[in-house]
Amino acid sequence: MTTREAPYRITNVNEHLKVQLLPELNDSAWTELESLGDSLLLVLKEVKRPTVIIDLSKLNYISSSLVAIVIQVWKLVDEQGGKTAVLNQSEMVEEVLNISGLKKVWCIVPTEKEAINHLNQTLKQERIERRRNFSTPILLGIVAVLSAVICFALYVSESLNLDPKVALAATISFAVAGILLSATVLTDRRKNIRVLGVVVLICSLIVGGLGIFKLF
Repeated sequence: MTTREAPYRITNVNEHLKVQLLPELNDSAWTELESLGDSLLLVLKEVKRPTVIIDLSKLNYISSSLVAIVIQVWKLVDEQGGKTAVLNQSEMVEEVLNISGLKKVWCIVPTEKEAINHLNQTLKQERIERRRNFSTPILLGIVAVLSAVICFALYVSESLNLDPKVALAATISFAVAGILLSATVLTDRRKNIRVLGVVVLICSLIVGGLGIFKLF
C-alpha cells in the first residue's frame, strides 16, 4: 500500500515559507481539499508572524474551491501579523484572481525573486515604522520617572539650597506623569513595550509614594 503525497510542498526560501500548490489540488473533492487545507493551516499556525510565498506557478488554472483555500491561508497569515506574496505565471489563474477581486488585495508577482523582494521590503518598512513609533508615551514616561528620581535626590541632598517642598512637589508631579504615561501602554500589543510600561509604573508609584510620605 503506497501513501499518497500531499498535493502541496512547504519549503524555506530566504527565511520565508513557500507554500507551493500542485495541480492535483484542482481535481480534489471539496471534503478532501478542506482536509488538506486544515493540515496546511496547522503547519502555518506554528509559525509566529510568518512571511509566506503562495506559489501557484505549477497551476494552469485554479478552481473556486482552491481559491477559497488560498484565501484561508492568506487570512491566517494576516491574523498572525505575517505577510503574503502570491507567485503566479498563468494568465488563466490571474484572470480568476482578477475577477474575484483578489488581485487588488494581494501582491501577485511572476517570479520567486520578486516575491522575496516584496516580502523583504515589507519587513524592512515595518522595522522602520516600529523604530519610528517605538512608543512616545513610554519614552516620556521614562523621562518623567527619571525626573522624579532626580527631584527626590535634590530633596535628600543637603548641599543644595532648594526648598524641600518645591523638590517634593516636583517629585510627585513627575511621578504622576510617569504613572499616567505608563498606564497608556499596558495594553500595547508589543510585549517589550508592556514590560517597560510596568517597570515605569512601579518606579513612578514608589518614587511618588516616597514624595507624598515626606511631604505630609
